[in-house]
Formats: sequence, structure tokens, C-alpha cells
Amino acid sequence: MKLIYISLFLCCFVFLTCCNNEAVKPKIITPAETSSDINNVTVALPDAKGVDLVTTNCATCHSLRYIEMQPDMTKKGWDKIVKKMVKNYGAPISDTVVINQIIDYLATIKGKK
Repeated sequence: MKLIYISLFLCCFVFLTCCNNEAVKPKIITPAETSSDINNVTVALPDAKGVDLVTTNCATCHSLRYIEMQPDMTKKGWDKIVKKMVKNYGAPISDTVVINQIIDYLATIKGKK
């Protein structure tokens, strides 16, 4: 898989460096030119039991906007997601009680009805 990405990168690099046509060269956009920035989006998660745990523990790794953008899932689905964040991505939550409260909160605000 790594080889595919390297090959793709090299092909794009060769194409872009060999082509002198201004219309083909990509425009580099600076952060000041972007119309929206995910870091500047204010998110207010619904107030329910566990919101403080989600805000404290989840926002250390990603924006709360990512929670807001998730589709509604069953409690089992949220359980799988939260445990994946801890196990695979190293979310710093070691207390199973806290993990279960976060799952309950997510199922409450973004659970399938």
C-alpha cells in the first residue's frame, strides 16, 4: 500500500514539474484564504449527563465538531466507536466508568431513535 502512495506521489510530482503551463499548476491556498476553518467552528454539544466528560476527554484529540457530524448510531455502535478511539487511537481514557458514561451520552444525543 505504501508503494502505491509513493508511486502516485512521484507520478504527480513529475507531471507537475514537467508541465510549464500556468493553467495546470495548482494554486497553493494559504489558511487566510480559506472560507471556513474547522478549528474556528464553535460547537455546543447538547446539555445532558456526561457532556463534561465528552468535552474534557474527546476534545483532547479532535474537535467536538466531529461528534456533531457523526450519524445517529445505536448504543452498540457508539460503544464500538469509543472503544476504538481508546484502543486504536490512544484516547487517554482508562476508567471504564468514564468510558461507559461517554457512550451513554453519545447514545443519548446521537442515538438511533
